[in-house]
Parts: sequence; C-alpha cells; structure tokens
Amino acid sequence: MDNTDILNSLMSPPALQSDQLFFTKPGVQHFRIHKERPFLREERETTTVLVGGLSPTHDYLFEATLKGLGLKAKALPPTNLEAFHLGREYGNNGYCNPAYFTVGNLIRYLKELERSGMSKEDIIEQHVFFTIGCNAPCRFGMLETEYRMALKDCGFDGFRVLVFQNEGGLNQKVKGNGLDVDPEFFLATVNALNLADVLNEMVYATRPYEVAPGKTDEVLQRAMELLYGKLKNKKKIEIREPWKSFFEKLHLNEALTFVYRFWDQITSNYYTEALKEVGPLFEKIEVDRFKSKANVKITGEFWAITTVGAGNFDMFRFLESEGAVVQTEPVASLVQFLFSKGMLRHANRRKMLLRDNAPNWWQFRRRLRNFLQYQKKRLTLLLGNKIFRREYGRLLKALGGNYHMLLYQPMLQQLAHRYYNINIEGGEGYMEIAKNIYYHQHELCHMVMSLKPFGCMPSTQSDAVQAAVMERNKEIIFLPIETAGEGETNAQSRVLMSLSDAQVKAKKEYQEALKCVSSSLDVMKAYVGRHPELKNPLYVVPRRKGVVNLAANFIYHVDELIRRE
Repeated sequence: MDNTDILNSLMSPPALQSDQLFFTKPGVQHFRIHKERPFLREERETTTVLVGGLSPTHDYLFEATLKGLGLKAKALPPTNLEAFHLGREYGNNGYCNPAYFTVGNLIRYLKELERSGMSKEDIIEQHVFFTIGCNAPCRFGMLETEYRMALKDCGFDGFRVLVFQNEGGLNQKVKGNGLDVDPEFFLATVNALNLADVLNEMVYATRPYEVAPGKTDEVLQRAMELLYGKLKNKKKIEIREPWKSFFEKLHLNEALTFVYRFWDQITSNYYTEALKEVGPLFEKIEVDRFKSKANVKITGEFWAITTVGAGNFDMFRFLESEGAVVQTEPVASLVQFLFSKGMLRHANRRKMLLRDNAPNWWQFRRRLRNFLQYQKKRLTLLLGNKIFRREYGRLLKALGGNYHMLLYQPMLQQLAHRYYNINIEGGEGYMEIAKNIYYHQHELCHMVMSLKPFGCMPSTQSDAVQAAVMERNKEIIFLPIETAGEGETNAQSRVLMSLSDAQVKAKKEYQEALKCVSSSLDVMKAYVGRHPELKNPLYVVPRRKGVVNLAANFIYHVDELIRRE
C-alpha cells in the first residue's frame, strides 16, 4: 500500500453498520437509577435518621429538631481527612469537595458501627441518611445517586438516602411517609438553623477577644445543650379533640392546623426566651477589646463557608490564630436568597408568557385570572421573606451584642447587576459579587475571603467577575480560596499574604485612634478595669464612620466615657 492508499483510507474510514450505530453489543448493561426502598412511618421507632454536612452547631440542633418531631436522629461527627480519603476511595473521580467529605463521613460512621459489632444488614435496616439536594447546574445535582453508588461499592448496598430539595417548597414527597416534609417540619427546621446561626455569630465575635483561652468554646457547648433541650421538648402544635374530628369532617383540619402553627410561630416567644437564657452564659466570658484584629468576611460556596474542619482547611480557626475576627455567613442568607430567586424567576416567567402567549385585549376574564395568579404567588414569596427576616431579627435581638442583620436582597441585586446577570443560576449567584462590594463600601470588613470547593463552577464564574469589581474599587482586598483534601499549606500561605494587607489597615485605624483620643492607653485600660460591663461580650460598642477595627472603635468609645465623667 503506497502513501496515496493510506491517505485515502484515513479520509474515508469504513462505514458503520446500522446495528453498530443504534444498538449496543449483547450483554452490555445500561446504568439505571437505583430504586430505593422507602422509609415508612412504622419504621420510626427502629430507624435512626443520620444528618450532617453543616457546622457542628447546626447539625446538633437539627438532630434535636428531628427528635422533637418524633424521630430517632443522630448527627454525624465532624468531617476529617479520613472521611475525605474514604470518599475518594469509593466515589467517582468527578466528585466535588463537599461530596467527598459528606459521603466519606457517612461511610466512616457506618464502618465504625460495623466495627462495634453491628452487622451490615442491621446497619442498612436501622439507619437512613437525610441530606439536602438541589437542581444546581453542576455536579451537586447528581450527588444523591453518587452517594448510593459509593455506599454500594463499600458494602452497604441498599442503604437509604433521603433527599430534601432546598427549592422544593413546603410540601415535598420524600421516599415513604416516615419523614413528613411539611409546614411543621419546615418551621421547626428553620428555627433550629436560625438558632445555630445566631449562636455561631456570637461565638465568632467573642472568641478572638476572650481573656481565658477556651472559655468561649466551653460556653458554646453549654448553650448548645440548653437549646437542644428546648428544641427536643418543644410542645407540638396541633388541634385537639373534639375540634380535630369536627374540622376533619369539613376537610379543614390541615389548613387550620397550618394557620394555628404559623400563628404560634409569629406570636410565641419560646425561642427568644431560650436565647435570653443563653445570654447570661456568654456574660461570664471576659473579653479584652483593646486587642487589634483584622476583620475578615467569609463568602463563597454554601458548604465550604458553613462546614467547620478539614473541609475548608479549618480556615476559621486558622484566621483567628493569625489575629483575625471572622464574620461567617449564616445559613439564613441562603434561605433569603432562595426567596429572592423565586421572585426573580416568577417575574421572568410572566414576561415570557406575556410575550409568547398573551391573551387578546378582549379576553378580560383570562387576563384578570392570570394577573391574580401572578400576584398571589408574588405576595406569598414576599410575605414569606418578610416574616423570615422578622423571625431572624427577633432572635438576634434576644441574644444581644454587636449582631449583623441579614442584608436586603434587592439591594444586593442592585449592587451586583452592573457586573453580573442576576438571573444566572447556580451557587450563591450574584451574592458573592454584591457582598464583596457591600462589606467594603460600608466599611464592615478589612478583607473578603471567598471559599469554594476545587473546580466549583458557579463560584469560579463569580471569581472571574471579581477582577472587574477590584479594578473599579482599588481599596478592596478580595481573596478566592479553592479547598480540597490537600493543598492546605499552599492555601494558608496565600491567606497570610492577603491577611497581612488587611492587618495593615486594622493597625492604621488603631494607631490613628490612639493619636486622636485625649486619654492614654493605660488610663483607658484602668477605666475598663473599674467598669466590668465593658468586658462583657454582649456590650454594644458604637461604630464610628470609616473605622472597621473593633479595638479602634472601643478606644474612641472609652475615651468619650472618660471625658463625660
């Protein structure tokens, strides 16, 4: 065969037969999604619902909530590198960081149960795993199936994974009727997550200034136990006999029960009174606000900014050890974001319907019906968001201290729309860009750090946009960090370089404050020594415009108190 024949054969490959194009070879088995055995109501007394994936505070209080709803529940221990390696061993190579740690942590716990003497059959029969799913435009949307495949490969074939869709609304069908994802479940879950958010914010605002190392963690544990009891023993809200039977005959029992629970939520002080019991525990911590600290705001991918430990290089503790105060992002921000995204989708859907299938001008009844349906859903989302913000604000005020209220989503959309299409789905969407701008413009932090798993598509999109943000706002210190099971030293090195710039800002504010006040530092420290209330972590220090550093604000405040006397 000469060169011409070889070239012709390459340019004209042999034609494929029709059976090769449209049919697979005999014996090839296609992948099918596993049909899982449901979790039934009669299994509640013998089956433990495993939860995990958020911070230890969130997981612990969520366990109490499930027990209060009549379920056996257990929060998985915090993740570590062993969990990551188990996830890598049994999972696909295409996983993202949250998946490796989450499924690896579940496998680690199940293997510990097996080592303790429980058979695999009993483990599979007596446990289910409850997790959050979503329709994200990335790998996270397929993790439910991936979890089951990893569990099968490690010997726990048939282990049940229950998924709660974070955008599925108040009523969802989870496989079986053992776990009712209904309004009662939704309200109880939101209350538990909000309590954990408020508690975490107080801890991160207190721990960097504590005089006795470890005191804040000790108080946190006691506060968690107190709130655990409150959530577990919360009296169930339901209509009792004989009214229950009467309303069931009229088919009104379900609707009236929802109204009754909702009314109890917005009028009851059960959770605020619980936090008022937590407040005195924090008041026993002595703080020294003369310590100059750089303030670092955390943003990024939801799991990476919520988990605590190896999943994000234990970044919060590392920042504190290097002289920073961490502002974490509450889970409540995501809930509020989901409300906002729902309203955006609803408005865009109406525009498309009006453009492509608008009723004629004479079809008054149809136009009115469409208008009322649109306004009904819009007002429902708007009211739900306002009530959620109100309930979160009540909890913040009940605990006290220098708390941060949730940011308004329309304001964040306005800040971000210049750089980013706010209708883009995935991750935190426009919030990462907007929060970077907001926290710098309003002088609430020295530096913004964006944490995300390695290769996270939505966060990588926003990181690219942040370049334009920083080009137009030269004073911004923004650092994106991708997390994985390895690379901790490299990540910490990058953090230290940016953190040093933030500390320069904080130190400058501190030195400027000392120059501007009339009292010396020794005089102010002696004054604080005579006034113990200034050492209370719940004491509210007024903020001065242009000053982020709490120590600098505290110097201005103490000097003013001295001059008043």
